[in-house]
Amino acid sequence: AELREGYERFDPRAYLRNNYLPPRADFSSEEFVVPWKLRCLADTFASGEIRGKTLIDVGSGPTIYQLLSACDHFEEIVATDYLAVNREELGRWVRADPGAFDWSPFIQHVCKIEGRGEPWQDKERRLRDRLRRILPIDVHRPDPLGAPLDPPADALLSAFCLEAVSPDRAAFARALLHVGSLLRPGG
Repeated sequence: AELREGYERFDPRAYLRNNYLPPRADFSSEEFVVPWKLRCLADTFASGEIRGKTLIDVGSGPTIYQLLSACDHFEEIVATDYLAVNREELGRWVRADPGAFDWSPFIQHVCKIEGRGEPWQDKERRLRDRLRRILPIDVHRPDPLGAPLDPPADALLSAFCLEAVSPDRAAFARALLHVGSLLRPGG
């Protein structure tokens, strides 16, 4: 209940300004957290082992950076978040609404580290095309999406969600079990 209460006052625009603009969004060195995260994600997906039809991003928040390298390996990406304000923020970016957060520095950096010479606008367009659904999720419920996804997902991605919303190790383990139910057998 305390976690829910705290999140109800969450301001996605303030969060994005605080965490995803300079000085925190410094791409000059991988010693900084933002380029380090992008490199880890790029390396993970570059292996080619994580791919399929559907990827669910568990607890997307108002961000898309975690999906930039993934969008080349899945036909459909489903973003999820507990908060409607975060889902609305994601929708603004997908629709390219005026005033939506500008993720272009992140997209440009990912294209650079992936090293394929791809114009960043192509990756942006591909992610927008593949990010087809933005759904509510509650990882603390046995059926986190409220109904099973049909067909189940090939893979899940979660960047700083389960650990952030779980008050203790037991809650984290239950949340992991709940979101794991969204995967197809062998996913």
